[in-house]
Amino acid sequence: MRVLRLPNLPLAALLSVIQLICTLIVSLIYTRVVTRTTIQTAPRSAGANIRKPKTVREKIFITASVILLTSFFLLPLSALPFRSLFRIEADRGQRGEVQYGFTTDYYTELFINRRGSVFYVPPIQATANSLGYAGATVALSLLLGFPAALALAKPTRLEKILDPLIILPLGSSAVMLGLGFIISFGAWLTSPVLVPFAHTLVALPFVIRALQPAIASIPDRLRQAASSLGASPLEVWKNIDLPILRRATLAAATFAFTISLGEFGATLLISRPEYPTIPVAIERFLSQPGGLNYGQAMAMATILMFLTVASILLIEKFRLPGSGEF
Repeated sequence: MRVLRLPNLPLAALLSVIQLICTLIVSLIYTRVVTRTTIQTAPRSAGANIRKPKTVREKIFITASVILLTSFFLLPLSALPFRSLFRIEADRGQRGEVQYGFTTDYYTELFINRRGSVFYVPPIQATANSLGYAGATVALSLLLGFPAALALAKPTRLEKILDPLIILPLGSSAVMLGLGFIISFGAWLTSPVLVPFAHTLVALPFVIRALQPAIASIPDRLRQAASSLGASPLEVWKNIDLPILRRATLAAATFAFTISLGEFGATLLISRPEYPTIPVAIERFLSQPGGLNYGQAMAMATILMFLTVASILLIEKFRLPGSGEF
C-alpha cells in the first residue's frame, strides 16, 4: 500500500508478482496434500455433533479457549459500540480515573456535513452502496461459483490444474487485486461497476468451497432412479438437487455478502469518491484529526458490525450440518 501511495507502480507490480508466486506454490501444495472428502449433507441431531466435556483436560481446554476468544475477539468488537455511545469527559475524577458520558453525537454527526465538502456522503448512502455492492457480489459469485464447484466436484486432470488458480485470491492481498484491476481496467475506473467484480474475485473461493461438498455428495443413483420413473431434468433438479443444495447455496451467498461488506483494500483503490462503502467511509474519518472524527469512525464501524453479525447469524442458521470446511 505504501508503494502505491508514493507512487511507484512498477515496484508495486513486482511485489505483487512475488506474492502471487508464493501463493501459487502454497495452493499447489494444498491441492496435492489435502484429500478431498464428501461431506454428509443430511441433517443430524445436535447430540451427534455436540457433547459436554467429560475429562478435566477437556474442561481446561474449553475454559482456556473461551477466555482466549473472549479476550482477543469479543472484547475488541464489543468495545466499538460501547465507545461509540460514550464520550470521554474532560473532567476526570479525584483519583484520575477516566469518566465517560453517554452521547449519541457521534451518530448524529454522521448526517451533518459541517465542512460543506463535496465529497461528503451520508452514512445511509454509504450503507446503501455497501448493500448494493454486496447484492451484486452474491449474484456474480453464485453465477460463477456453481459451474466451478460442479467441475471440481468430480475433478479430472484439467480441473486439478485449475483448482490452485481458483484458490489464489485466498492468499492474495486485496490491495494486489485492486492494483490488478487498475492496470487492466484503468479506463473503467470512473464507473462503480468494477467494485462488485473485485469483491467477487475475493469471495469466489469461499463460495466454491461451500458449494463443492454439497454437489459432490448428491448420489447419482437418486438422479438415475428419478429419471427411470419418468421425471424430467427440471423435476430431477427440483426434487433431488435443490433440497440438498439449498442450505449450501444460502451459506455461500451469505459468505459472499459478508466478505463484500467488509472488503477494504481493493475497494479503496478502485471505488469512486462519491460511491464509498462503509469501510472506505471509516478510513476517511480515521484519516482526519479530532476526537469527533474518531467517534464517527467508531459509529460507522458499529453499523458495519451489526450488518455483519446479521449475516453471520444467517450462516449459522443455514450452514450445512456437520460440515467442517468452507
